[in-house]
Amino acid sequence: MIARFIAYAIGGTVAALLVATISEQRLVSYENISTVAIFAIVIGLLNATIVPVLRFVSFPLTCLTFGLFALVINAAAFALAAVIAGGMTVTFWGAVIGALVASVASGAIYTVLDE
Repeated sequence: MIARFIAYAIGGTVAALLVATISEQRLVSYENISTVAIFAIVIGLLNATIVPVLRFVSFPLTCLTFGLFALVINAAAFALAAVIAGGMTVTFWGAVIGALVASVASGAIYTVLDE
């Protein structure tokens, strides 16, 4: 559980900083670095506790949409974490791209931490 939290927190931080710096349309923006740190804690807690329950409950819908609903859940968690953290603005596409980047980054980090 702790390794998963750390992986999600680091992955969320990487995603927020990466999407904020590479997007010209300001898909993700933040006030200061402490906001990103709070966002990392919130996204880590959400992805370690609430998101697995949502994935379990929405499994039939995820199967019907060939896995695309999992992206919707991840994007909603990314946007919710930004709202809870405060000081961050995330657009719809920022949440989608951020969720994709966070999933890849946290998956790679969790693979290293789990072993």
